[in-house]
Amino acid sequence: MQRSFYMTRMTRRLLLAATSATALFVLSPAYADEIWNFNSPTGNLGPTHDYAGTAGTIITATAFGPGSPSLFGKGLGGDENGVGLTNDPSGEDEITTGSFIQLSLANINFAANSVNMSFLADSTTAGDTWQVFGSNTAGGLGGTLLASCVGSDGPGNSCEQLTTVNGAGNFKFLDVTAAAGNVLLSEVDTRAVPVPIVGAGLPGVIAACAGLLGLARYRRRRRQQIA
Repeated sequence: MQRSFYMTRMTRRLLLAATSATALFVLSPAYADEIWNFNSPTGNLGPTHDYAGTAGTIITATAFGPGSPSLFGKGLGGDENGVGLTNDPSGEDEITTGSFIQLSLANINFAANSVNMSFLADSTTAGDTWQVFGSNTAGGLGGTLLASCVGSDGPGNSCEQLTTVNGAGNFKFLDVTAAAGNVLLSEVDTRAVPVPIVGAGLPGVIAACAGLLGLARYRRRRRQQIA
């Protein structure tokens, strides 16, 4: 009877340890990048367009500027990929000075330890300058400059590479404009909310079971010595 009671108690402990470790297995946090690509669709997209990220989160882009422009998607290859505006005086359908594309961040759940985003522009050659502003006003160009870059010709043009936009998550909108020349909005990405890691709790399960089995062997030897 005593042996049966002891084994039942040990079984309960093993089940409790396994349950606790399994909880770690399910809830261990990680952070997954979500990417929004503005290379598609192409052509005239109207004044607003919804873009789905790689995890399904929607960012709404809205065109603002003289002449009530529409968004215009370009996918010509090279560095001619992204979304611009139809009021570009050069006829290249890109973002120019005095106009901007506003991105709504309303659907994004920023990670607790990061409110930053990454930004990628295209068609930023010598003399072209892109700017990213933070804004809390729909339809109004933000007053907080978060990132900017002056383009150059030839290889190694850093203005056409991913750039960190510090503090983006502190605003409701990101406004993308050109301080000079014309540019394209190509991509933004950010870190999403914590997601489970499959296998993260497995070491805990193994450690808990091994420890309790060792305790059971120790107590069994102690009883044998006493007997």
